[in-house]
Amino acid sequence: MTQFKRITRRQFFVAGSGIAAGAVLAACGTPPAATPAPAPQAPAKAPEAPKPTEAPKAAAPAPAAAGKFKESPMLADLVKAGKLPPVDQRLPKEPFIVGPGELVGEKYLQPKIGKYGGVMRLAQEGPGGDPHIFIGSNEGVLWAPAAFDYAKGIKGNVVKSWEVNAEGTVYTFKMREGLKWSDGQPVTTADVKFAYEDVLLNDKITPIFPTYLRVGMSAAGAPGVIKVADDFTFSIAFEKPYGSFPAQIAIAGWRGYGGIIKPAHWLKQFHIKYTKQEELAPKLKAASIPEDQWQNLFNAKQMTEWMWNITNQNGIDHPSLVAWLIKKVEGGVFTFERNPYYFKVDSEGNQLPYIDGLRSEVVQDKETLTTRALLGEFDYLGERSSLKKLPLMKEKEATGAIKVFIPRMHRLPIAFMLNLTNIDPTWRKVTGDVRFRRALSLAINRAEILKLFYLQQFAKLPSRSSNSEYSVDKANALLDEMGMKKGADGFRTAPDGKPFSILFEVQDASEDFVPMSELMAEYWKKVGINTTAKKIDGALLGNRHNANELQASAGWPHETIWSSAGWDDYLMGSYWGRLWQQWYLSQGKQGEEPPKEVKDLLDAHMKFMSAKVGTPESKAALEAILKNHRDNVWMYVVVEDSFYPTFVTKRIQNVPVGQTEELGITIMYSMEQWYIEG
Repeated sequence: MTQFKRITRRQFFVAGSGIAAGAVLAACGTPPAATPAPAPQAPAKAPEAPKPTEAPKAAAPAPAAAGKFKESPMLADLVKAGKLPPVDQRLPKEPFIVGPGELVGEKYLQPKIGKYGGVMRLAQEGPGGDPHIFIGSNEGVLWAPAAFDYAKGIKGNVVKSWEVNAEGTVYTFKMREGLKWSDGQPVTTADVKFAYEDVLLNDKITPIFPTYLRVGMSAAGAPGVIKVADDFTFSIAFEKPYGSFPAQIAIAGWRGYGGIIKPAHWLKQFHIKYTKQEELAPKLKAASIPEDQWQNLFNAKQMTEWMWNITNQNGIDHPSLVAWLIKKVEGGVFTFERNPYYFKVDSEGNQLPYIDGLRSEVVQDKETLTTRALLGEFDYLGERSSLKKLPLMKEKEATGAIKVFIPRMHRLPIAFMLNLTNIDPTWRKVTGDVRFRRALSLAINRAEILKLFYLQQFAKLPSRSSNSEYSVDKANALLDEMGMKKGADGFRTAPDGKPFSILFEVQDASEDFVPMSELMAEYWKKVGINTTAKKIDGALLGNRHNANELQASAGWPHETIWSSAGWDDYLMGSYWGRLWQQWYLSQGKQGEEPPKEVKDLLDAHMKFMSAKVGTPESKAALEAILKNHRDNVWMYVVVEDSFYPTFVTKRIQNVPVGQTEELGITIMYSMEQWYIEG
């Protein structure tokens, strides 16, 4: 049994919790053998990147002879009625076989062969779609076992296999013969050719060629060139080595196949090259789009590599390769049905997914959503709650109604950033001095945050990208050295004698964002920096960031998985250097040229993305990135390697139980193997 440490009522008040201290005495049940719960330990150094990825072998043959594949009864009924071809004709010749360890690490889950049927009840916070459905349905071009286990080899997912030349510049892909879109049409390299020539190279549709398809995932890198060899073979060639490219089209950035494989047969009806203007006119009119802007209609209909439309009404009727298809949006309820042509099977030849459909209801208030989920109205809570709700979850679990699991978070739960390019000259002078940024870091009592928000045991003090030393004396000494004098009110002025203050504008992205921002303000006030925190709407926050109007904010960089080369939000786009980001993305045409320290970070980024993941070059570049962050304090990381509590109802199977080192995002990606019992 793992006993939660007692926290005083005053401490919970500071953290913004309404739960009495005594309630924190609930205990986590010991997880089963298949789901071990190792105690978190602070790493002694930055984590090593996975071992080098080699071109994988061709996919294994189908697990069952032709005619032996099995399917959901709802599809079998359609086959009997003559409305759907037999399952053998709907699957590719070599389906993707989901065996143990394929979607979730074998150490954390031993999946069972599931049962068909049922509708999973979900909730979402807005009418535009839900991130949990997005991740649960998303399909990359490639995949690594358990999402990030690159040491076992990145393999084919939507495509059957891939290989790379010795120079690391040309990637060749073999598609799955017999793979079909959700409307039954075949998927071939004609869909790749259309995506490249008619979409990516069309500057009206794609005014900026995607960064992930440029050498080194750099805005300055030359675009890759796609060539089709035959109906099922294509290649992407780069001018220089691009070792992290397989990661970019596997799970990095949650990119789906939609950037380079598109249903040409369906999308051509919205493309001026294939459809006459007079035929497009009624479609444009129906969408309230001017007749000379056909590209806006096309972009509204297509799916890019960020395949968000699989979650909302824009995806209705769009042929896709994902497990569930959006069918209807009505009265705040989103209805999804299984894709009869989905390309995955389990190890016994059962076509996935097991669950027939999804039903997601819009519940905009997080507190209401969580309460209703605890009452059993929704089958999966997702990433919406904090550890403050864990006692309530454990009480409910004791009744047998839900199953709690506490996975590792794939990103930082929160990180604080100052916008170092805000146009105010006094602000720029103060925040541009690394002594100031180091002083603010020293003023943060991370050990207290670990205790208040993570109950001492569900996160670690940072060591990779941030230092965790706490010293109010050292912080004050650095600020004194800068010439920031305290006034009668106890707050410091800028070195030139002008008033200085920090305004945190943060969205209510999680239960902890606002209260922790308020606690950060208290820490910085203690060293004389006048700091306030203000809750702000997420859309407004984005607008203020894009306009370079923010002083400070909070976000959740994916530092936990930086070593996978999957996310580059260690760069300036994470609120801390908007004008420098514009300079980088526009190749110097916009924004402001950054200082040497930022250019050094960009140089390390290029080396990291260009190297094959896991090589000495890759490891050295990653350490240079992390050291650059530690030295320059681009962001304030308060904890690393955190865990979060969530749950499913008792009827959802093939999900880990208890505390697990498996990443929650990986578990979410495995929804096609979840099933409903009872």
